[in-house]
Amino acid sequence: MVVAVVAAGPGGCRKPAIADRRPERVFGDQGLGPGQFVYPRAMAIAPDGCLFVVDKTARVQRLSPTGEFEASWQMPEWEEGKPTGISVDAAGRVLVADTHYHRVIIYDRDGRELARFGGLGTGDGQFLLPTDATVDRQGRIYVSEYGENDRISVFSPELKFLYSFGREDLPGGPLIRPQSMTFDKDDTLWVADACRHRICHFMHDGKLLGTFGRPGREPGQLQYPYHVAVCPDGTLLVSEFGNSRLQRFDRSGRSLETWGVTGRGPGQLMAPWSVEVTDKGVVYVLDSGNNRVQVFRM
Repeated sequence: MVVAVVAAGPGGCRKPAIADRRPERVFGDQGLGPGQFVYPRAMAIAPDGCLFVVDKTARVQRLSPTGEFEASWQMPEWEEGKPTGISVDAAGRVLVADTHYHRVIIYDRDGRELARFGGLGTGDGQFLLPTDATVDRQGRIYVSEYGENDRISVFSPELKFLYSFGREDLPGGPLIRPQSMTFDKDDTLWVADACRHRICHFMHDGKLLGTFGRPGREPGQLQYPYHVAVCPDGTLLVSEFGNSRLQRFDRSGRSLETWGVTGRGPGQLMAPWSVEVTDKGVVYVLDSGNNRVQVFRM
């Protein structure tokens, strides 16, 4: 059973929650074949609506918006570990955080490598276990890391290091495993700070605007938030790896609703790593422990 907690609207009216609805579509299952997954760990939506998913076999797959297999490619190396982050920029380039090889590799939509940057280290422009990479409207690339670095580094469109932030003494402490990032329409950077069990938001220059969340299982609390997405109305949707649920917040951090319980049935979740929302309100949930994608509508 899917459980919902919704806030009462004006006049006591209750807004219908996504949580009250069964998924419109479920696709994927466990396996090595086209459209199958082995513990998928990151997902992104391209401007044309297709999805890119990378799983624990270090394979990137491109799927149609309805889940049909279109293409795939293998990361160049994977013996040391598999990627944990993927994004697509406005030009359709696919950025993969090749976590255990301490680099970011940029591909076209068909898997042809366009560029790579980074390298093992703690210095400027180097990485320790990068978790995600995303691009702002000016073409700057932001890369998050965990381990000894636990920071966000910013690069020019030409892949030159510019600056980093997140290791300073922020309220509540510096970042610990910033697992994913996304920009909203105002160019605010939202960060799922997984091991602090919170969401942070920054200006593009790294100035902290605020944080919300604390460890727990109640509405408004978080347990290993691994991904944050911006909804068409400006609210935020967070996938909680530790609570096996999704939670929607307003921009001030007020919990609006939660949905999902641990399980394998439709609408149930098992350690979701990622959530993406289209501008038409279609919600894609990477239900990692169940090796599938569930699709809802807001």
